[in-house]
Amino acid sequence: MDEEDDPSDHAWVPSSEQPPPFKWAIGVELDEDHLGPLRFAAVLARADPRDVTLGLHVLPSHELLHPLVTHAEAAQINEKVANRVAGLMAREGLAESQVRVELVEDDEVEHGLAEVSRRLGVDALIVGRRAKRDEDPIVRLGEVTRRLLRKLPVPIIVTPPDFGSADEPDIGSGPVIVGVDLSEHCDAAVAFANTLAAKLGRPLLLAHGTPAFSWGVSYIPTASMEQLQAQTREAAADKLRAWALSRGISADQHVFMGDPAKMLLALARSNDAAVLVTGSRLLGPVERLFLSSVSSELAAAARCPVAVVPGD
Repeated sequence: MDEEDDPSDHAWVPSSEQPPPFKWAIGVELDEDHLGPLRFAAVLARADPRDVTLGLHVLPSHELLHPLVTHAEAAQINEKVANRVAGLMAREGLAESQVRVELVEDDEVEHGLAEVSRRLGVDALIVGRRAKRDEDPIVRLGEVTRRLLRKLPVPIIVTPPDFGSADEPDIGSGPVIVGVDLSEHCDAAVAFANTLAAKLGRPLLLAHGTPAFSWGVSYIPTASMEQLQAQTREAAADKLRAWALSRGISADQHVFMGDPAKMLLALARSNDAAVLVTGSRLLGPVERLFLSSVSSELAAAARCPVAVVPGD
């Protein structure tokens, strides 16, 4: 967007004002090794007691189980699962006054979570991933989380399964970092990150990247290359300042050069980020064959929770 845009067109929440109450949702797994989303939701609930947290759990539809399970038996199963979900939420620090449990019947977990999130108008859906911190298995996101990131029915916050463990019981001590490419795709991400930073009482850090030079390294003198890189960084910093000013955003700023996913992961780690936020271009099936999704890479590998916000 042009620098002449009217700042009033953008709904930024000044950090000095109290942010609005949020409705969070958690895709609750009943696996003791994947309680990170619950623990992160408890951090958010403590930060703003006005917020409401919905515990979502998807069950197979009764029709799928029939004739193995009667309606009465299905009701008993639902009650048992609902009590289990409520018990886990309470055990991990979510106050009973702030939570409610929603059971969803759907043959596809990601479809059920997406539909109920839209229907209930949640501000973000918190889910887990397969890979623990500092782990690089073949499967990092998991099928459900990967498909949710493709749909993005609402902002999705991907949390490591071991978040809130005894080794690291809370969020990082640093800022909420949001990666921006200065396009319209990141406006919603910055607004979300700004509100989240206000809720958590953390500073907001805008991170903007510019491509690294991959040509001429062998024959351009080192001093000339360093000067060219410095000029490129300075130009990118000027664009970032102008972009932030046009939207009335007051935040710390950082410019990096190189691969966006690698540089943002390194920045989040070095700053002990509380949350890393990014927008999404919502790549189609054909685009995904040729282009990697920065947001998916961040969600799969970051040590901190990663919020992926749809562009609209």
